[in-house]
This record gives sequence, C-alpha cells and structure tokens, in this order.
Amino acid sequence: MTDVDLGPSKEYSVGNALFYIIFIFIGSFFFLNFFIGVLFLKFNEAQAREMKGFSNKDIGWKDIQKLILGSEPDYETTNVPKKAFRKRFHDLVSSSTFEKFIMSCIVLNIVQMAVEQENMTI
Repeated sequence: MTDVDLGPSKEYSVGNALFYIIFIFIGSFFFLNFFIGVLFLKFNEAQAREMKGFSNKDIGWKDIQKLILGSEPDYETTNVPKKAFRKRFHDLVSSSTFEKFIMSCIVLNIVQMAVEQENMTI
C-alpha cells in the first residue's frame, strides 16, 4: 500500500492548524477594518453631498434647529405643583436623599434575594 492510498491523519500537522487559525483571525480582522473604513468613507461622502448648495447662514440655521430639537426642559423646576401639600411630596421625591434611600432599598432587596437558597427553611 502506498501513501497515495491513505487518507489524511487526524491532528497530523499542528503547523497547518495554526496557520489556518491565524489566517482566520487576522483575515477577519482586516476584512472587518476594511468594511468599517468603507462605511465611514461613504458616510462622509453622503454628509458632504447633503451640505452641498447650502450657504453658511443655512448651515447655521440648521445647527440651531438641531439644538432646539435636542434640548429638553428641566422638569424639576417646570412641573412644580402649586398646592403646598403636593409641593411637599414633589420636593420629597425630587430630593437626592430620597433617591439614595430608594437605591439602598433596591440593593438590600438584591442582597436578600441573593442569600436565599433552595429548600431553605424560613
């Protein structure tokens, strides 16, 4: 029987296995970087095409509109109730002390749930 009649042996060449593992990692890394690079290039080209034909005044107006749409009012100062009874509760739940109290209750609840065990006597 000659070597031509035999099939490949399992784990015969560690060097070939290492070559393919390195090839896959490095190859996928480079392909991913090329893909992301092309994606950023196309995005920048699309942005440049979008701004084509606008004057500096138009671009400034557009930036101001983006700022207006992205701004949010401060609800702690704008939604303050007018009645004294409701205002006290509003001040209570808006305080940092109340927030710390609620957070500590949540943490203590998590700790309590973590120490419970199956078939535990209560």
